[in-house]
Amino acid sequence: MKRLEGYRNFCNKLWNASRFVLMNTEGQDCGFNSGEMTLSLADRWILAEFNQTIKAYREALDSFRFDIAAGILYEFTWNQFCDWYLELTKPVMNGGTEAELRGTRHTLVTVLEGLLRLAHPIIPFITETIWQRVKVLCGITADTIMLQPVPAVRCISG
Repeated sequence: MKRLEGYRNFCNKLWNASRFVLMNTEGQDCGFNSGEMTLSLADRWILAEFNQTIKAYREALDSFRFDIAAGILYEFTWNQFCDWYLELTKPVMNGGTEAELRGTRHTLVTVLEGLLRLAHPIIPFITETIWQRVKVLCGITADTIMLQPVPAVRCISG
C-alpha cells in the first residue's frame, strides 16, 4: 500500500510542478521564437542534470530495465526539478530582467516538456493531459505526446 501512495504522491508532485510552470509561462514570451535570452546558473544546472537523466533513462530502456528507468524519472522529478530548480526560479520570476525571465521560462518549459515525454510510457494519461497545454508554449503542433520521440541528450549553450 505504501508503494501505491508513493506513486500517487509522485503524480501529484508532477501535476503541481506543471501547474507552477504553466502559471509562470502561459501568455508569456518563453524564448522559442526570438529575443535575447540569458540562462542563469540554475538554468544551466538543471539542463545538465536533465541531460544526465535522459542518458541514464535511455540506457535503462535499452537494457529493458523499466524499474530503473522509472526510478531515474522519480529521482530527477522529485529531487532536482521540484525540490531545487523550481525553488531557484522564484527569485528570477519575481525580479529578473526580460532576458533572464525569457531564459528561465524557456528552461522551465523545455525541461517539463521533455520530462513529460520521458514519463509518458509510465503514466500516459497524466502526461498527455499536461502536455496538451505545454506543447502550445513550445510551438509544437502535433496532436498527441505518444507520437513524440524520446528526448535526446542536447548540447547546452548560454
